[in-house]
Amino acid sequence: MVNKKELPKPQLYYDVKIETMLPAVLHYRILAETPEQAADKIKNIAPNAIKHKLIGRRDIKLTVYDAGCTVIRFIKNLVR
Repeated sequence: MVNKKELPKPQLYYDVKIETMLPAVLHYRILAETPEQAADKIKNIAPNAIKHKLIGRRDIKLTVYDAGCTVIRFIKNLVR
């Protein structure tokens, strides 16, 4: 028998859009294996498209897309 090694999951680029209480929408491009992992990776990274003063922001809604596509992969409401 051949000992098959487990292949790593392919990583894809995801576009992450966060609507905040600031008058802005923050866009990130993240390389991750899953949309959930992409949502977790943005915590300490500055946004790619819009850079504002982020002190005191309150996140409302998080949306993860495939990069360059309109297909939504993951949505998470951050306000209860």
